[in-house]
Amino acid sequence: MAPQYIANHNLPLLLERLRRYAELHGPVRGEDGVVRFAAIAPGTLPDLSALRTLLPPKKYLLHPQETILNYTAAAGYQLQAEDVRSLILFGLHPCDLAGINYLDRVFLGDAPDPLYAARRATLTLIGISCTPDEFCSCHILPSPLNALSDLFLCSVDEGLIVTSGSPRGDELLDGVKDLLEEWEGAVPEDSRRFFGHAEAEQVRPEPDATLPEWQEFASHCLGCGACSLCCPTCYCFDVLEFCGLDSCSAERVRQWDNCLFKSHAEVAGGTNFRKERAERFLYRYRHKYRGFGPLQGVPSCVGCGRCRVVCPAGLDLRPLAERLEGRPL
Repeated sequence: MAPQYIANHNLPLLLERLRRYAELHGPVRGEDGVVRFAAIAPGTLPDLSALRTLLPPKKYLLHPQETILNYTAAAGYQLQAEDVRSLILFGLHPCDLAGINYLDRVFLGDAPDPLYAARRATLTLIGISCTPDEFCSCHILPSPLNALSDLFLCSVDEGLIVTSGSPRGDELLDGVKDLLEEWEGAVPEDSRRFFGHAEAEQVRPEPDATLPEWQEFASHCLGCGACSLCCPTCYCFDVLEFCGLDSCSAERVRQWDNCLFKSHAEVAGGTNFRKERAERFLYRYRHKYRGFGPLQGVPSCVGCGRCRVVCPAGLDLRPLAERLEGRPL
């Protein structure tokens, strides 16, 4: 089958058709100049020229704060009821698609998280190719994570080449087939080629905890946690329990946490397993470049560059990673 493409002037019609299937969200530039994933208002276009949004799409799957269980004396603990709506995310770059692939491995594994699973099942992903900038590292450090989507768009001068990656994508293409034309030119390489590479067969040894760089990073870090907040694959959370004033009800809440916060590794009794900031930097590095737990050996950095863009201290782990991983970043 010949590649299909949609001309640029038909993009508004494509968006209107997609709204027939689900609520449509994508990169939107606000009045403050910040690009965020948000609802695309009818009659407007997403900002497809933006290389990255402030926050990644993980916010749709793991809410910053959410009730996960409700308790009553009569019924005990019950899962939080949620009206999950169908949603189409339009204009996801391969790094964000790979980030969702990583979260899928974590939250849809042997014991699927019910809230994550419900939201993921109603989420349609439409990706688009991009060109890395000086903050990105996807093109230098290929990732084993897959940049999977239901539809994928590749920009060409005349419009967007459209390919399907799932039965859901086939359904969407069928609904807009009158807007599509056959593409007769060459299909350019797109940035998905930096993802889906073979995973390392052997787990690398632990990073050297005595390296002076950990102290150097710690001495400049402000401890704000912006790097983890904006990371597509950071999923650390805290769980809090709030008892009702009637002493017979309670609410269990999950909220985003941050491995660079001192409280993150603190347990009952005041013991802290990573009291020093240098230790927390080492822990973050292990997660981003080595993986841990069931995903040991699977690096979770997707090279989006958000952490380097938002860091107020200008910290950059790439030079250290270049040395420890034995390849340029």
